[in-house]
Amino acid sequence: MNGTRVLVTGGSGFIGQYLMAELTKRGATVLGTCIGNRRTEDLVPVTLFETEKLKSLIEEFKPDWIVHLAAIALVTHGDIEQIYGVNVLGTENLFNAVLSADIKRPKMLLASTAGVYGNQDAEFLHEGLPYNPMNHYSYSKMVMEMLAERYRDDITIHIVRPFNVIGAGQAESFLVPKIVRHYFDREPTLQLGNIDSVRDYVEAKRSAWMISELISRGHEEPFTVNLCSGRGWTGHDVLDCLEEISGFRPKIEITNQYVRKNEVWRLVGDPSLLTKYLGKDPELPDLKTILASMYSAMA
Repeated sequence: MNGTRVLVTGGSGFIGQYLMAELTKRGATVLGTCIGNRRTEDLVPVTLFETEKLKSLIEEFKPDWIVHLAAIALVTHGDIEQIYGVNVLGTENLFNAVLSADIKRPKMLLASTAGVYGNQDAEFLHEGLPYNPMNHYSYSKMVMEMLAERYRDDITIHIVRPFNVIGAGQAESFLVPKIVRHYFDREPTLQLGNIDSVRDYVEAKRSAWMISELISRGHEEPFTVNLCSGRGWTGHDVLDCLEEISGFRPKIEITNQYVRKNEVWRLVGDPSLLTKYLGKDPELPDLKTILASMYSAMA
């Protein structure tokens, strides 16, 4: 990827930091956007609502690719207007900034979510299934995908649907790092909601590798592809793995406070298309390996 210029929105975020590091390691010239005043050599503070500033940034940097990660990604985020504002209108602002920039148009890769599938009859969720989102975050990403179709005549837009991305450095407002913290701190009681649902957990660092690999292969035709392992684990599996890692087990209390009304009971991806586009097996680590890295990072 030597010489490839990549702009990463949300470059200071959880996956963004891993992605920028992976792209840089591959020889790409990388610039990320962030919010606040965290300007560094490779991060520029700009929001998705500053269309003119985005346009100027794109014209100045002249990216070959834009990877769009910036989003409200917490399913339980309380401000519904903000979820749709950032994830839908913010994405459209980015499209318009690209269209109005006086440069050769870059290719784009959008991060959606496996949540757009919701509950399905299929055991392994493939990209041809219909939308069936179950919460506002997933609805917003569905709308983002549908919106992208309006711009595909003018911009080459690819979409990835990550399944449950976890890893070292993830905010403890998310469920799995919250659980890891309880085990690390040896808190005597852990309150949870449903732990019977099945999830396909994917390491953030390896997600960054997959995105980088997809970009490096230079696919010309737009694709929509899962980022998944094809393996499912329950909440019980998470608890059992952490017990093995820590040698500790808190008392587990199931409380209605954490039970979602519209639960997705099984969210496990079909990695067939992913393997095809990567041209290889992504060799994703299993759940225990990921949790062990998260646990160690808390030391």
